[in-house]
Amino acid sequence: MVKFRFKSIRTRTIVTILPMLILSMFALSALSYSYSKNIINAEIQDKMAYQLNATINNMQTILTAHSKIPESLARTIEPVGDKIDKGKYFQIIQGLLSTNPDTFGVGIWYEPYQYKNYLQYYSSYAYRDNGRILFSNDYDTKEYNYPEKEWYLLGKNTKETMVWTDPFFDKTSNAMILTTAVPFYTNNKFQGVVTANINLNSLQQKISDIHVEKNGWAFLLDRNGNFIANKDNQSVANHQIKNDSNVGLAQIGQEILANNNGNAVFSDDRGLNIVYYQTVPDTSWKLAMVISQEELYQKLNDYFMISVMIIIVLICVVVMVIYFYSLYITNNIKKVNILSQSMSSGDLTQTIPIKTVDEFGQMGTNLNTMASNLKSILLQVSESAKSVSETSVLLSDNAEQSAKATEEIAQSIQEVAGGTHTQLSLTDEAVEETKVMFVNIKKITQRIELASQSAKEALQTSIEGKADIVEAINQINLISQNSLDSVGIVRQLEDKSRKINQIMTLLSTIAKQTKMLALNAGIIAAEAGSNGKTFSVISREIRLLAENSTKSNSEIETLIAEIQEDISQVVKAMENADSSIQEGKQLTTKAGDSFSTILNLVDGVSGQAGEMTNDIIMIRMNMQKMVENMEVVSNFYGSSASSTNHISATTEEQTAAIQEVASYSNELAHMAKVLQQSVASFKLK
Repeated sequence: MVKFRFKSIRTRTIVTILPMLILSMFALSALSYSYSKNIINAEIQDKMAYQLNATINNMQTILTAHSKIPESLARTIEPVGDKIDKGKYFQIIQGLLSTNPDTFGVGIWYEPYQYKNYLQYYSSYAYRDNGRILFSNDYDTKEYNYPEKEWYLLGKNTKETMVWTDPFFDKTSNAMILTTAVPFYTNNKFQGVVTANINLNSLQQKISDIHVEKNGWAFLLDRNGNFIANKDNQSVANHQIKNDSNVGLAQIGQEILANNNGNAVFSDDRGLNIVYYQTVPDTSWKLAMVISQEELYQKLNDYFMISVMIIIVLICVVVMVIYFYSLYITNNIKKVNILSQSMSSGDLTQTIPIKTVDEFGQMGTNLNTMASNLKSILLQVSESAKSVSETSVLLSDNAEQSAKATEEIAQSIQEVAGGTHTQLSLTDEAVEETKVMFVNIKKITQRIELASQSAKEALQTSIEGKADIVEAINQINLISQNSLDSVGIVRQLEDKSRKINQIMTLLSTIAKQTKMLALNAGIIAAEAGSNGKTFSVISREIRLLAENSTKSNSEIETLIAEIQEDISQVVKAMENADSSIQEGKQLTTKAGDSFSTILNLVDGVSGQAGEMTNDIIMIRMNMQKMVENMEVVSNFYGSSASSTNHISATTEEQTAAIQEVASYSNELAHMAKVLQQSVASFKLK
């Protein structure tokens, strides 16, 4: 697995968020496209089914109105039989023809010898001719022999009350004709057939006038696959779908004839087309409607392209937002890193410029305060160490002078042992020098006490500095905890935005269903004609409202998706900020450790200064005793040699004590030097 090592939070943020954002956007577009496509397919199927049913119902109305003529005529002549002559038949047929303008001709065809036992052929046929109704007797001939015609045999052999023939092209009328045959009986005995021919021109025109969307069209097939109507009705005569010039349409012809309803796909010079078909009851015809797939999905494709463009623009905007927001975070973290690096290298003169009041501003203020306090503490320690060093040097010099004076006193005491007069003079000098040495020892004691007090103050200041360091660490921990709490709150906002997105999806579904209901209501209103105009206006307004609702829901869903992505980015940025806070915490802890070392050194100096103070006090007491002894020697210079030896021994002890003071002074000077070197590692000015 490849691991990327990013050198900046900005790069990490963009590389982490941008691929997920792009994948999410395009996945959302793909899902939206697929979902919209399914909705369009469902809507177009419902619309095609409705349009097919409406057209078939219209056809059924025309055919039913036509079929009622031969059916009522057959029922009329059954009881009267041969009691009506042709003149009366013509009147009846003429009256029935006038009731339906689509019916072309009506005929009564008797079974041979059933009208009269001496008449083999007997028929009455009336038809339309240029607006007139004419009567014909031309079919009562052996040459025409109507009992052998297909339409007669269908009516004779059927068990139904009515039967339809296949449409045929009539050269006389130059039109497609459909014949309805109705058998009639007398006392359940077959008497003949009543026929009615309907001119299919009006039906063909209705089919050719059907427009599915912009470029779609419809066609009508009989049960054998012959075209009854097409978008070009001039080419339907004796034209079967299996022989169509369009190979794709010819291939699906058998599928259309074999199924009651369904859909199929074929291609032509304009691309893929979808055929929706349904069976016409009674006649077993097939009504089919064709719609171009390109036209069907044109709006969806346009919507998809617009969505892609919007996604690209949104990605660019999000990248810019991420870039500038990451730049803001990086700049703030960079300031903290610069300060922490300076502090870790000992430079306490740097500060963070504060321009905000957010968590970064608060952290910068706390770090500046910590650096300022640490700087003040180290300055105090430096001054104290300098004072201790100077005092130690002076103490060492005074100790050397005292040692020299003590040596001179010892020599004088030795000379005193050699002679009384000389001893008296030297004793006087020793008394004066001892007094001077006593004054010097007193000064040394005062300076040692001052150095001890400075060491104690340095120790107290170091303790306070360590407390400030601990307080700074606690403040950084508090900032880190607040950052984690903010992440939790932002995640709650992310969950709530998802719930809002689910509600908007439900509203979008309701709007689409409302749009579908409005579309169906508009179609019903259109069929109702003038009576449905008001209902049509209302359905149009409902559909517009549903479309606006769908558009608004889509925009809201887009905004919610942007908010969710922004929330995810804020969470990432806060997590990165928390990482930087942890780094600052480590650097501050390191500074605290260094300060603990300084505290130990100061504590050691303070202890040594206390011990040295005690030694100096003992020296001063000895010196005072020595002065008293020297005064006794001066007053009693004639005393015995044993007194002189006692003074000599005391002087030697004083010399040893002074040498010990000099040793302590050197050690104190060394410790002060070490302390100054430790403080010098920090840049304070």
